[in-house]
Amino acid sequence: MAESALELTGFSAYHGAMPAVRDVDLRVERGAVVGILGPNGAGKSTLLAATAGFLRSTGGISIGGVDATRLSSHRRRREGLAMVPQQQAVVAELSVGENLRLSWLTGKRGQRFEEVRDLALATFPALVTRLDEPAGNLSGGQRQMLAVSRGLMATCDVLLLDEPTAGLSPKLIGELAAAIRSLNEAGLTVLLVEQNVSVVERTCAHVHVLNGGRIVWNGPLSEVDRERIGDLYAGIDIHGVA
Repeated sequence: MAESALELTGFSAYHGAMPAVRDVDLRVERGAVVGILGPNGAGKSTLLAATAGFLRSTGGISIGGVDATRLSSHRRRREGLAMVPQQQAVVAELSVGENLRLSWLTGKRGQRFEEVRDLALATFPALVTRLDEPAGNLSGGQRQMLAVSRGLMATCDVLLLDEPTAGLSPKLIGELAAAIRSLNEAGLTVLLVEQNVSVVERTCAHVHVLNGGRIVWNGPLSEVDRERIGDLYAGIDIHGVA
């Protein structure tokens, strides 16, 4: 079995007293891109935020084999787990370059700043000429590029992406999906939450489907088509269906 980059065991996440995500078992092998699909309100973003340490959780979490169950979000980031949230993923008042440096300073610092910055800019060349501009001046697509770049700047081992293509044009969606593939080929492990099934199809080999706060199916993407994913969204059990 391949080495685990991230593992959740009996993991539940909470908004207040009640769990919004219940008893999740999830394993992401090092070097994989794993997708999490599910309808609106299924708990996908909650699961990612709790994994990163931003929400209360119970159960176990390990990062690269290190028990991170009791670690704060800051300590989890230092262990190599970085999250790109769907909203407020950049600091609009800071320049693009300052956003990158801030993320590096608060991350694992596993590589020199210049080395990882060059990787981010090679992945998203549209940012090269915008380094001195406020991030608030960027277009929606460029902000998403900067948001993912900030995740990279943490020099993380595992990157959590929460619906990175939301609101983007088809062209930019294709570019971002290609960037995720490229980064994965360079060795980055990714846990990707997406509503856009086509993005998951282009980037992931393995998928978990979340509904009602629980994992209702997981397996290779090749074993489930869009019709069955739709059934899972509707709460229909596809196990045993030919």
